[in-house]
Amino acid sequence: MNSMKTGGRLAGRALATLALGLSAVAIAAAPAPAAPAPAAAGGDNSALGCTPWREWRGEGGGSGEICDGARATGNIYDAKADGRCPFIKFYYAKGGHKSSPSVGPAGTTMRIDVSADPGKYFNGDASVEWRSC
Repeated sequence: MNSMKTGGRLAGRALATLALGLSAVAIAAAPAPAAPAPAAAGGDNSALGCTPWREWRGEGGGSGEICDGARATGNIYDAKADGRCPFIKFYYAKGGHKSSPSVGPAGTTMRIDVSADPGKYFNGDASVEWRSC
């Protein structure tokens, strides 16, 4: 009789341990909540967040971020005394671009803040270009 009680307690503990283990596995295997889908290009831009951009060549360049597809900010730098002043082109999702002001002379850094035209959104692409200065 004494061995039956001990065996019963051990069996009960084993079942409790098994049940706890199975519930832990079930919780770990549960799918994570779905992340919100990003907004479609050219559509609602409220879920886009910020995307870093960095464009550089030996003559100059810049870096910063494009936020919500609607605003590009950062710094541009003219690194070379060559008569050309760098600027950044930010490209729209449905074609076209908008340019930052140019910076110069050599050794100059300038903060930029470029807003997309109404109804247009930047796609996150940028390039360094030059103008004569």
